Amino acid sequence: MRVPVSWLSEYVDVPESLDDLADVLTLGGHEVEAVERPTGGTSGVRVAEVIDVARIAGSDKLHLVHVTDGEATHEIVCGASNYAPGDKVAAALPGATLRGQLEIGRRQLFGHTSNGMLASAKELGVGDDHAGIWVLDHDAPLGADVAEWLDLDDAVLVLEVTPDRGYALSLHGLARDLAALTGVDLRLPDAGALPTGGDVVPVTISDPDRCRRFDARVIRGVHVSPSPAWLQRRLVAAGMRPVSNVVDATNAALLETGNPVHAYDLALLAGPAIEVRTAMAGESLQTLDGVERALDSDDLLICDAGGPVALAGVMGGAATEIGHGTTDVLLEVANFTSRTVLRTARRHQLHTEGSKRWERQVPPEAAPVAATRCAGLIAELAGGVVTGGADHFPTPVERPVIRLRTDRARARLGLDLDATAQGALLESISCDVAPETADLLVVTPPAYRPDLVAEVDLQEEIVRLHGFDRVPARVPSTGQVGGRSPAHEARRAVRRVLAGGGWMEAMPYPFIAESDVDLLGLPSGDRRNRTIALVNPLSKQEAVLRTTLLPGLLRVVRRNVNRQLHDVAVFEVGHVFLPPTRDEPAADGGPDGTLLPAEPQRLGLVATGAFEAGRHDRPGRASDVYDLLGACELVREVLGLPAFEVAATDEAPLHPGRAARLRLDGVDIGVVGELHPRVAGAFEVPARTLVGELRLDPLIADGIRPRQAVVPSTLPPVGFDVAVVVDESVPAADVEAAVRAGAGRRLTSCTLFDEFRGDQLGEGRKSLAYRLRLSDPETQLRDTDEAVAIEAVARAVAERVGGRLRR
Repeated sequence: MRVPVSWLSEYVDVPESLDDLADVLTLGGHEVEAVERPTGGTSGVRVAEVIDVARIAGSDKLHLVHVTDGEATHEIVCGASNYAPGDKVAAALPGATLRGQLEIGRRQLFGHTSNGMLASAKELGVGDDHAGIWVLDHDAPLGADVAEWLDLDDAVLVLEVTPDRGYALSLHGLARDLAALTGVDLRLPDAGALPTGGDVVPVTISDPDRCRRFDARVIRGVHVSPSPAWLQRRLVAAGMRPVSNVVDATNAALLETGNPVHAYDLALLAGPAIEVRTAMAGESLQTLDGVERALDSDDLLICDAGGPVALAGVMGGAATEIGHGTTDVLLEVANFTSRTVLRTARRHQLHTEGSKRWERQVPPEAAPVAATRCAGLIAELAGGVVTGGADHFPTPVERPVIRLRTDRARARLGLDLDATAQGALLESISCDVAPETADLLVVTPPAYRPDLVAEVDLQEEIVRLHGFDRVPARVPSTGQVGGRSPAHEARRAVRRVLAGGGWMEAMPYPFIAESDVDLLGLPSGDRRNRTIALVNPLSKQEAVLRTTLLPGLLRVVRRNVNRQLHDVAVFEVGHVFLPPTRDEPAADGGPDGTLLPAEPQRLGLVATGAFEAGRHDRPGRASDVYDLLGACELVREVLGLPAFEVAATDEAPLHPGRAARLRLDGVDIGVVGELHPRVAGAFEVPARTLVGELRLDPLIADGIRPRQAVVPSTLPPVGFDVAVVVDESVPAADVEAAVRAGAGRRLTSCTLFDEFRGDQLGEGRKSLAYRLRLSDPETQLRDTDEAVAIEAVARAVAERVGGRLRR
């Protein structure tokens, strides 16, 4: 935001020192990046009147011009021809200085002495036009110093406006803050009354949720011409290009009020009626930049009887552009939601001064102020008459009511300000403040501050207005020792052990495309299908919050493979965002009882290519599901958890027969396996890609569990094999759990070493053979102990999984 100081001073008294002004604004939250004088350095340039012009013999372009400054007549040789006798011009006489320390002297040209030069707008720093000299207003004071008359030495503040302070993109907004920060009076115009009688503009708003207000004004009898010099100079200083008096008036109103304004040539509109609606199939619009744009059904449009005439909040159409032949003007001063304009601007890659302001929220209450200012300025500059209009405001926006606990604000901010002082600071920015109790204020923020929605926002305003530099430094009375929670330590341990096991940690953004979840092919009732949309997404590829870690990790794999890095093993520890339910922690933590998304933690794993690189003595080994299971075992070991139960699964998005579900103490923890080829193709990753996703919260809830060291027995162990016959449908994990339960506390190892199917077992039956090892550090085990253990295993298998031992 570029702010000419002289323009700002029309609304508030500014500190005399520019350094003081910059300090006040910066400490008030508006960082001043630079102080410039873009038109400074000009001296000795006078307002002169052209007396006569004659072509110089022997030259195709040069003219001999006689001008007067009211005191003397000067002969000047000039190459431009866009002027005539009687015009006022800027004459840089000998001894004058232009920007860049260019000193003007006398020169001999074609036998004539040129006593200086006639300056162009570009040479004076007030425009880009260098083709001709700058013709001044007819009422320019003859002989006046141009630098003083136009205030060319005016300073310009260059501000970095943060996204939450959209009001600072206007002179009115900055003036409000400056008045509050310095305690001086504020001079702002009011909205004025809507013109009655005369022209009536029928306005239809088809989507009032996206267009909350539409103020239209009609100005007739205008004469389009260049703006006066003072306005051109201000616009250039503010970073805008002067066009004409009508268009410049809309830009001036935008800069002053922060509400974008657009002007249409009324004669080029198909009737006076205006409709605000979304685009229909097949519609297009040629915008003011000359580009023919195919419209999206989400684009909000301003339309006349013939179709679209503007992209709402972004840019007008070329067909109704203000030109030199325009005599009647229709002003559009509307209010659009930030999300509407942001999506359209990004979709069409068309970012303008207007869209920048809409994206940061403009209150509907600003529309009549901008409309009155712009219409009045056009009437003043172009000689028109405001003959009527309309102001459609279907549903006024309710301002939030915030309860401020002043004692809490004192404690949090470290400021000794009572309730009265805090209320006075908030009233200085036009908040309505009413005391409810001695330490409780009921505050209604002003319309121009849509960023104030919660108690913490008011606390921030209090310390900002009081002065960050006035907050006393206080040492805490008691020492505070920081530390990590058990869950935090467990999470760090998981990251470290996986990194040590050959996995690389990735940190994708938590945003994915809505189509990413569809590509996974999850069942229709799966909660992960219900994504949560972002209000202002960066792109369609990052439009929703992720419900699973897999899409982000698969994009990491795709990006690496596309860069010829085919061996990838990555993991991520992060949150996913699931639709809220009442029975989840913190689900009702939002304002006004709004349910917040559930944010469980997940561990995601993805691998493809070789997990172990080849060496001179052995080839590389491709990643397989056992590498994922091994990673899960690393996590289990480092957290001190009991063994996982592993069972086959065929759920999406995994390959049937090549996937497993993990359980811990009967609770589902997650799945690992090979990605289904169809899903791999959809994400453009190698066909053999391994994935896994675990619920991390139940694994780290108790932190890292202490592990008890087991003293090795000095006595010989007993080992034996058992073969368990069960139905084909019984998972191996359930069979192993039954075997372990039967073997008892003396079991030190249980290993599956054989799987058998045959006619002798019967149809639909299978045999799983386990090698068991028993040991007791205090007692020598005998054959009878082995027999007892085998019988116990047989009973457990029969009771738990309906199986029997092969004898």
